[in-house]
Amino acid sequence: MVVLLILAAASPAALWFLLFYRSDRYDREPLRLVGRTFLAGALVGLAMAFVYSGPPFVTSALAMAVVVAPVVEEMAKFLVVKWTAYGRREFDEPVDGMVYAAAAALGFASVENIVYVISGWLESGTGAAFYVMAGRSILSVPAHALFSSLWGLALGWQKGRTGAKPVLIVIASLMGAMVMHGLFNYLVGVRLLGGLAFLVALGLAWRGVFLLIRRALAASPYAPENRG
Repeated sequence: MVVLLILAAASPAALWFLLFYRSDRYDREPLRLVGRTFLAGALVGLAMAFVYSGPPFVTSALAMAVVVAPVVEEMAKFLVVKWTAYGRREFDEPVDGMVYAAAAALGFASVENIVYVISGWLESGTGAAFYVMAGRSILSVPAHALFSSLWGLALGWQKGRTGAKPVLIVIASLMGAMVMHGLFNYLVGVRLLGGLAFLVALGLAWRGVFLLIRRALAASPYAPENRG
């Protein structure tokens, strides 16, 4: 039963990754390298699930969810992409940053989802486990990729550029992802009007990221209109 729950809890991250991976229309990244980034993100998620408990001076659960977790998790995923993929020659178009950011984020989210689903099963049984998995598969798992895509697209855009502006854009996008992540965590726990605000904010975020992906694809050197 545990093995089936683990496989079921990990599968949404893989399915969502296919959506992000296929968004790279012109020169898709090698699956070996993308898989390594996904695995590194999962290992980071595993370490945080069982080792990292947050700064000792933060005792508020709300502060952990809204401030500490978004900052630590987004920075960790960012460093995973920098370590596994950023310096590789395959990372050569703006949309590649989104692909690798989504891979790291969904690797992280797969482990997080497994932990939540197994916890639900141990505490309340199989029904609760599948209830948790259904909600997180639709909202929380893709949200990780959504937030990280923001700094991933900035990282892809700035590669090869010099000066302060590209660096500042990456920093701003990373901070923006942290803010979006924190707002998501906060609104998840708020009922009624907060829940409506949550849906509106999430919809706007998805819309914004898809527009950025479209612009990144248009700037690809492999796009038909940019060749030759």
